[in-house]
Amino acid sequence: MVRERWSSWTGFILASIGSAVGIGNIWRFPYIVGQNGGGAFLIPYLISVFLFALPLMMLELAIGRHLQTSVGPAFRAIGERFFPVGILIVAIISLILSYYLVITSWVFAYTLFFALNRPVEFEAFTNSYYPLIFFLLTGLVVYATVRSGVREGIERLSRYLIPVLVAILLILAAYALTGSGALAGIAFYLTPDTSRLSDPLVWAAAFGQAFFSLSVGMGILITYGSYLGRTNIFRSASVIAVADILIALLAGLIIFPLVFSFGLDPAAGVNLAFVALPSVFGSVPFGAVLGLLFFTMLFVAALTSAVSMLEVPVATIIDSYGYSRGRATRLVFCAVMLLGLPSALSYTALRLELFETPLLDLGDYAFGTLGLIVAGLLVSIVAGWFMNQDWIFDEIGGSERMQRVFRFLIRYAIPLVLSVTLLAQIVRSAG
Repeated sequence: MVRERWSSWTGFILASIGSAVGIGNIWRFPYIVGQNGGGAFLIPYLISVFLFALPLMMLELAIGRHLQTSVGPAFRAIGERFFPVGILIVAIISLILSYYLVITSWVFAYTLFFALNRPVEFEAFTNSYYPLIFFLLTGLVVYATVRSGVREGIERLSRYLIPVLVAILLILAAYALTGSGALAGIAFYLTPDTSRLSDPLVWAAAFGQAFFSLSVGMGILITYGSYLGRTNIFRSASVIAVADILIALLAGLIIFPLVFSFGLDPAAGVNLAFVALPSVFGSVPFGAVLGLLFFTMLFVAALTSAVSMLEVPVATIIDSYGYSRGRATRLVFCAVMLLGLPSALSYTALRLELFETPLLDLGDYAFGTLGLIVAGLLVSIVAGWFMNQDWIFDEIGGSERMQRVFRFLIRYAIPLVLSVTLLAQIVRSAG
């Protein structure tokens, strides 16, 4: 079977940016910055991105391009005993996708509501069974994209939607910065509180956000790298990282001016997007248009990320068992939708909960927070200690000194940082 390829470097970059930029960039990053010292937080965050997340991105791309295969078979090529580790990573990202599709479906619903100029309150929406309908519709959109292939599906979607995402971000930022609370919002967002830099939890938050935002350790870049031709991996990873940072920073210039102009809670998370901001859009001139732009922006970010997540298990099944893309996509789509059904039902009239917590929220913590860090640990340890180092350095190039630094980061620094971040997340949740 002839392996699919990106049609160009630009197509690969846009698809990878689409993978990295998700809903979390739009509402999670600004809040994390504001909560952890404002502008001062950017210091540990940028260190985290370029010293730790970027090398792991390069490692994933190098693994995929050298072995020309997806996550499961790539780990088998490193060593037969590591195949279950690769499958575990595929399982983690599939579980993340299962509930991520639920949130994406809410965004899709709200985009449609504002397009029809018929906004619906979030409580009324989730007290019905309409979320199930939108969950299925959103899943079908993601399924159709991945089934169409790398060039005709994933790459084509990203070529159209990433420029749309950036354009909407710029429009909304221009509007938000005209608000009465814009200066106060920017001050809260970017004024550095350097005293917070002595707090280890701020550094742990920076590490966690860096890996969360760039989607490293999830196997996506191993899969995307397997479709990549000869190009400079350091340059490619750097472009993806910088684009992701700029989009996240720009999102903050939308969220905080709006929050301070209308007296909202920047820590509201889901409520900010689905409750507070829709009420604002309903009370300002051209609110329907603003709401449509805002939710279209969120949907684009969510959709491109969901597509990249679905591609990981689909590619693993194709490469492991020789299935056609259509058959593999159908199989994975059905499995992911079944896995996501409890999360979808937890925000309907049925209210599926465990320990008085919606199942979606439990899944987000177990897989999207802890599972993501575990996956990154597994990638760095297996590839750093057991993969032929000549394979890696054939792909990333660089001087001998640079390669020694890279090896140290992958073998020692990144596993240590991820272990500390994992422990900090557990301690923070326990507290």
